[in-house]
Amino acid sequence: MEIHTSDNHEFLNKIYQNAQMGSNSITYVSEKTEDKELLTELQAQLAEYNEIASEAAKALLENNDIPKEKGPLAQVGLWSSVQMNTLVDKSSSHIAEMMMQGNSMGVIDMSKALRKYKTADNSTVKLGEKLIKTEEENFQRMKPFLQ
Repeated sequence: MEIHTSDNHEFLNKIYQNAQMGSNSITYVSEKTEDKELLTELQAQLAEYNEIASEAAKALLENNDIPKEKGPLAQVGLWSSVQMNTLVDKSSSHIAEMMMQGNSMGVIDMSKALRKYKTADNSTVKLGEKLIKTEEENFQRMKPFLQ
């Protein structure tokens, strides 16, 4: 299969943005988390998202491309969503549920991207698959916090 550079760049940016979204979500939610065990789990997940975002950014830079951030509207939307969702309920169970919903959206989004950018190079596809696997594992790691 022929590799298309534009697909590769677009897919790397998609991976970067999704990992950044996961990272930002955890950062915002961590400010609301009072459960030390949940906070420890979230910090471990944050490191994973940061690693994937860094890998995608490095691959983009090696190909003379700059990682594209999600727009400010997406960032404000995410922040305000966390603020609203934790206004009344900051319980570990509710925060875990919010994170699981985000994980599910991430899996769906990246699965669509894998199909769309099927001509991307193998290392990019593997990074996209790694992000999906991370999202799926993070979903499972939140289950013990549900009540």
